[in-house]
Amino acid sequence: MDYDFSTPRKLLNLYKDGFVGSICDEKDTAELLGELSTPVFGAAAHHLSKSGEGKLSLPFKALLEFDPGFGPAERQTTGDCVSHSTRNAVDITRCVEIKNGDREDFIARGATEAIYQSRGHRKQGMTCSGAARYVHQNGGILVRKDYGDVDLSKYNSSLGANLKIPNDVYKTEAQKHQVKTISNIRTVEEARDALANGYALSVCSGYGFSSRRDSNGIAKRSGGWNHAMAWIACDDTHARLKETLFLVQNSWGKWNSGPRVHDQPEGSFWIREKDARGMLSGGGAWVFSDVDGFPARKIDWTINEVF
Repeated sequence: MDYDFSTPRKLLNLYKDGFVGSICDEKDTAELLGELSTPVFGAAAHHLSKSGEGKLSLPFKALLEFDPGFGPAERQTTGDCVSHSTRNAVDITRCVEIKNGDREDFIARGATEAIYQSRGHRKQGMTCSGAARYVHQNGGILVRKDYGDVDLSKYNSSLGANLKIPNDVYKTEAQKHQVKTISNIRTVEEARDALANGYALSVCSGYGFSSRRDSNGIAKRSGGWNHAMAWIACDDTHARLKETLFLVQNSWGKWNSGPRVHDQPEGSFWIREKDARGMLSGGGAWVFSDVDGFPARKIDWTINEVF
């Protein structure tokens, strides 16, 4: 079946009408958790417990320093939302790590195509567990550059959709840059503490939201999407509402409207705590670290200036 991904509005309507971009595979998730030494973030990062309490955590600002186009720059043009969500979360985490003294250079934003190719078929959609497994075990992270055998310098969804990335790049080159630690996020408190230490999330869920933000930058839940999006910030100050809020980055370009707060990127929206809890309940949320484990980050999170 042919799908029309040509505009943000058509993307929204596709997902509203039941298009499946993120696939829930409880068996695969369970298998991956069984393979990991740090399967659940709460246990893997118990030393970070409550570290995000009362804080406004905006780790996406680290990525904006290196990649000012982050957010609307790459609008998905096939059912590869999981690869965008995963790439966005990993890019934020690696930029925070660079800001904290990691010797790695930020060459370019991550490439989505190999992550999507890792699903191993030409049908639409993939699992969040499959993407997490690829960047951690079977493959790794490729970036936007020309690798000679394949040019990934510009987003080209057909490469991943049609499994066209040659093995020497898809596997051999990617494995040189693997994410060292991944864990599953289960609770709002874990997500809050992860973001407070610079670890962004990739979240698969069935929740849909309005394309209009309210005066607080928040989008109300509206319908259902089989979709993956990155969580890129957390507001636990209770300054806007007396609850924890999360900033969600979509991969549909400039698809929504309304006020933006704390310099949030285009295409993003804040969600309320009850919706966050519901999205996390499905087991499709993953967090990434480029080192062994999840070390605490000494970062001064403030409302006006993060770094």
